[in-house]
Amino acid sequence: MNIVGTNYHEEVEFKNLDHSNQKLVGIKFELCTFINCDFSNCDMADSTFVECKFMNCNLSLANVTKTAFNEIHFSKCKLLGIDFSKSREFLLSFNFDECILSSCSFANLKIGSTQFKKCIMHDTQFVNTELIGCIFDECDLKDAYFDHSNLNKADFRNAINFTIDPEINKMKGAIFSRIGLEGLLLKYGLDIK
Repeated sequence: MNIVGTNYHEEVEFKNLDHSNQKLVGIKFELCTFINCDFSNCDMADSTFVECKFMNCNLSLANVTKTAFNEIHFSKCKLLGIDFSKSREFLLSFNFDECILSSCSFANLKIGSTQFKKCIMHDTQFVNTELIGCIFDECDLKDAYFDHSNLNKADFRNAINFTIDPEINKMKGAIFSRIGLEGLLLKYGLDIK
């Protein structure tokens, strides 16, 4: 099925589509599934996704300005360099399972309770982000940047390679393993054995 030409899609399964470097502006998708689709460098501005699933898709460098993501599940997707901070905040909710989210930005968003499972999140930005109760299960957070974010009750027990400054982030009730404590103390230059 073709996406272009119709402004509304409901309960449609899209497979093996290549919409890289194309415009998909202002289209609404409800209860749709995207499998093995390429949306890299795609302009998805002002589009709406409600209760959709993306599986094995590439959305790297997609433009998501004013795009609505409501109850979206990304599984085994490549989402490099997406600036989610430009997406629509109203009813924003998504979860990520085995995704590559490196060089993304979640700045100034309220995404509490989001689940990140087995994700690679190198150089990802969390600036002024509300992450209350988020789960970072088996995520690689190498060079991820947490600045003035609310990490209360966030779960980092199985996360690796993170560095978080407890002095500039809210962290009440956040969960860490003993092994992960090094990532909280790195700025002090301690030799932890």
